[in-house]
Amino acid sequence: MTDRLSRQDWLKNGLQALVADGPRALKADVLAKRMGVSRGSFYWHFENLADFHAALLAHWQATSTQAVIEDLTADVKQTERLTVLIQRALSAEPALERAMRLWAAEAPDVARALAQVDETRIAYLVSLLAAGQMPRAKATDRARLIYWAYLGRMDVASPEHRHVSEDGIAQLVLALQD
Repeated sequence: MTDRLSRQDWLKNGLQALVADGPRALKADVLAKRMGVSRGSFYWHFENLADFHAALLAHWQATSTQAVIEDLTADVKQTERLTVLIQRALSAEPALERAMRLWAAEAPDVARALAQVDETRIAYLVSLLAAGQMPRAKATDRARLIYWAYLGRMDVASPEHRHVSEDGIAQLVLALQD
Protein backbone atom coordinates (compact mmCIF):
# COMPACT_ATOMS: atom_id res chain seq x y z
CA MET A 1 0.00 0.00 0.00
CA THR A 2 1.57 3.28 -1.08
CA ASP A 3 -0.88 5.71 0.52
CA ARG A 4 -0.52 6.53 4.19
CA LEU A 5 -3.51 5.37 6.20
CA SER A 6 -5.44 7.95 8.13
CA ARG A 7 -7.11 7.63 11.51
CA GLN A 8 -10.43 7.54 9.60
CA ASP A 9 -9.19 4.59 7.53
CA TRP A 10 -8.50 2.63 10.71
CA LEU A 11 -11.90 3.50 12.15
CA LYS A 12 -13.73 2.60 8.95
CA ASN A 13 -11.87 -0.70 8.72
CA GLY A 14 -12.48 -1.32 12.42
CA LEU A 15 -16.23 -1.06 11.92
CA GLN A 16 -16.06 -3.34 8.89
CA ALA A 17 -14.03 -5.88 10.87
CA LEU A 18 -16.48 -5.72 13.75
CA VAL A 19 -19.37 -6.53 11.40
CA ALA A 20 -17.48 -9.26 9.56
CA ASP A 21 -15.63 -10.96 12.43
CA GLY A 22 -16.90 -9.61 15.73
CA PRO A 23 -15.11 -7.83 18.59
CA ARG A 24 -12.10 -10.16 18.56
CA ALA A 25 -11.13 -8.62 15.22
CA LEU A 26 -10.61 -5.22 16.91
CA LYS A 27 -6.94 -5.77 17.72
CA ALA A 28 -3.98 -3.97 16.18
CA ASP A 29 -2.34 -7.04 14.69
CA VAL A 30 -5.59 -8.49 13.33
CA LEU A 31 -6.63 -5.18 11.75
CA ALA A 32 -3.15 -4.51 10.34
CA LYS A 33 -3.08 -7.95 8.73
CA ARG A 34 -6.58 -7.42 7.35
CA MET A 35 -5.50 -4.06 5.88
CA GLY A 36 -2.13 -5.29 4.61
CA VAL A 37 -0.03 -2.88 6.69
CA SER A 38 2.24 -2.99 9.71
CA ARG A 39 1.03 -2.41 13.25
CA GLY A 40 3.18 0.71 13.33
CA SER A 41 0.51 2.55 11.39
CA PHE A 42 -2.03 1.65 14.05
CA TYR A 43 0.18 3.00 16.83
CA TRP A 44 0.86 6.15 14.85
CA HIS A 45 -2.83 7.00 15.16
CA PHE A 46 -3.79 5.38 18.47
CA GLU A 47 -1.96 5.27 21.78
CA ASN A 48 -3.15 1.75 22.53
CA LEU A 49 -6.06 -0.62 21.97
CA ALA A 50 -8.25 1.13 24.55
CA ASP A 51 -7.69 4.44 22.72
CA PHE A 52 -8.69 2.79 19.43
CA HIS A 53 -11.81 1.26 20.97
CA ALA A 54 -12.82 4.63 22.46
CA ALA A 55 -12.25 6.35 19.12
CA LEU A 56 -14.19 3.64 17.30
CA LEU A 57 -17.14 4.05 19.67
CA ALA A 58 -17.04 7.85 19.35
CA HIS A 59 -16.89 7.56 15.55
CA TRP A 60 -19.85 5.18 15.51
CA GLN A 61 -21.85 7.43 17.84
CA ALA A 62 -21.09 10.45 15.66
CA THR A 63 -21.98 8.78 12.37
CA SER A 64 -24.90 6.59 13.43
CA THR A 65 -26.67 9.05 15.69
CA GLN A 66 -25.39 12.62 15.77
CA ALA A 67 -24.94 12.89 11.99
CA VAL A 68 -28.42 11.49 11.40
CA ILE A 69 -30.00 14.01 13.79
CA GLU A 70 -28.00 16.89 12.31
CA ASP A 71 -28.93 15.84 8.78
CA LEU A 72 -32.62 15.65 9.61
CA THR A 73 -32.53 18.97 11.43
CA ALA A 74 -30.74 20.73 8.59
CA ASP A 75 -32.41 19.19 5.56
CA VAL A 76 -35.91 18.02 6.47
CA LYS A 77 -38.99 20.06 7.41
CA GLN A 78 -40.01 19.65 11.05
CA THR A 79 -43.34 18.09 10.04
CA GLU A 80 -41.60 15.42 7.93
CA ARG A 81 -38.72 14.45 10.25
CA LEU A 82 -40.43 11.54 11.99
CA THR A 83 -41.48 10.02 8.68
CA VAL A 84 -38.03 10.41 7.14
CA LEU A 85 -36.34 9.04 10.27
CA ILE A 86 -38.58 5.96 10.31
CA GLN A 87 -38.04 5.43 6.57
CA ARG A 88 -34.27 5.56 7.03
CA ALA A 89 -34.31 3.36 10.12
CA LEU A 90 -36.45 0.69 8.49
CA SER A 91 -34.38 0.65 5.32
CA ALA A 92 -30.97 0.63 7.02
CA GLU A 93 -28.81 -2.46 6.99
CA PRO A 94 -28.81 -3.71 10.60
CA ALA A 95 -25.41 -5.47 10.57
CA LEU A 96 -23.40 -2.72 12.27
CA GLU A 97 -26.08 -2.01 14.88
CA ARG A 98 -26.28 -5.73 15.65
CA ALA A 99 -22.48 -6.01 15.86
CA MET A 100 -22.30 -3.08 18.28
CA ARG A 101 -24.93 -4.65 20.51
CA LEU A 102 -23.11 -7.97 20.51
CA TRP A 103 -19.87 -6.20 21.44
CA ALA A 104 -21.69 -4.34 24.23
CA ALA A 105 -22.81 -7.66 25.70
CA GLU A 106 -19.19 -8.47 26.55
CA ALA A 107 -17.61 -5.04 27.10
CA PRO A 108 -18.89 -2.69 29.84
CA ASP A 109 -17.41 0.45 28.20
CA VAL A 110 -19.20 -0.39 24.97
CA ALA A 111 -22.41 -1.05 26.88
CA ARG A 112 -22.15 2.42 28.46
CA ALA A 113 -21.59 4.04 25.06
CA LEU A 114 -24.51 2.10 23.60
CA ALA A 115 -26.75 3.21 26.48
CA GLN A 116 -25.84 6.82 25.64
CA VAL A 117 -26.73 6.24 21.99
CA ASP A 118 -30.05 4.70 23.02
CA GLU A 119 -30.78 7.68 25.30
CA THR A 120 -29.92 10.19 22.56
CA ARG A 121 -32.03 8.43 19.96
CA ILE A 122 -35.04 8.08 22.24
CA ALA A 123 -34.73 11.72 23.35
CA TYR A 124 -34.71 12.79 19.71
CA LEU A 125 -37.83 10.73 19.00
CA VAL A 126 -39.50 12.29 22.05
CA SER A 127 -38.64 15.76 20.73
CA LEU A 128 -40.15 14.93 17.32
CA LEU A 129 -43.36 13.62 18.85
CA ALA A 130 -43.62 16.43 21.42
CA ALA A 131 -43.13 19.03 18.67
CA GLY A 132 -46.56 17.95 17.41
CA GLN A 133 -48.11 18.98 20.75
CA MET A 134 -48.16 15.47 22.18
CA PRO A 135 -47.81 15.46 25.97
CA ARG A 136 -44.26 14.61 27.02
CA ALA A 137 -45.16 11.43 28.95
CA LYS A 138 -47.12 10.08 25.99
CA ALA A 139 -44.30 11.10 23.59
CA THR A 140 -41.79 9.25 25.78
CA ASP A 141 -43.85 6.06 25.76
CA ARG A 142 -44.33 6.27 21.98
CA ALA A 143 -40.65 6.99 21.41
CA ARG A 144 -39.67 3.91 23.38
CA LEU A 145 -42.07 1.76 21.36
CA ILE A 146 -40.72 3.14 18.08
CA TYR A 147 -37.16 2.45 19.19
CA TRP A 148 -37.97 -1.04 20.40
CA ALA A 149 -39.56 -1.78 17.02
CA TYR A 150 -36.40 -0.53 15.30
CA LEU A 151 -34.23 -2.81 17.43
CA GLY A 152 -36.57 -5.77 17.06
CA ARG A 153 -36.51 -5.46 13.29
CA MET A 154 -32.86 -6.57 13.38
CA ASP A 155 -33.89 -9.98 14.69
CA VAL A 156 -36.56 -10.72 12.12
CA ALA A 157 -35.12 -13.64 10.19
CA SER A 158 -37.19 -13.37 7.03
CA PRO A 159 -36.12 -10.50 4.74
CA GLU A 160 -39.69 -10.47 3.46
CA HIS A 161 -40.91 -9.25 6.86
CA ARG A 162 -38.18 -6.67 7.49
CA HIS A 163 -39.60 -4.07 5.14
CA VAL A 164 -42.62 -1.78 5.35
CA SER A 165 -44.09 0.00 2.34
CA GLU A 166 -44.07 3.80 2.03
CA ASP A 167 -47.82 3.78 2.61
CA GLY A 168 -47.38 1.56 5.65
CA ILE A 169 -44.81 3.98 7.09
CA ALA A 170 -47.12 6.94 6.44
CA GLN A 171 -49.97 5.15 8.24
CA LEU A 172 -47.64 4.22 11.09
CA VAL A 173 -46.49 7.82 11.54
CA LEU A 174 -50.10 9.05 11.58
CA ALA A 175 -51.01 6.46 14.21
CA LEU A 176 -47.96 7.32 16.31
CA GLN A 177 -48.77 11.03 16.25
CA ASP A 178 -52.40 10.49 17.30
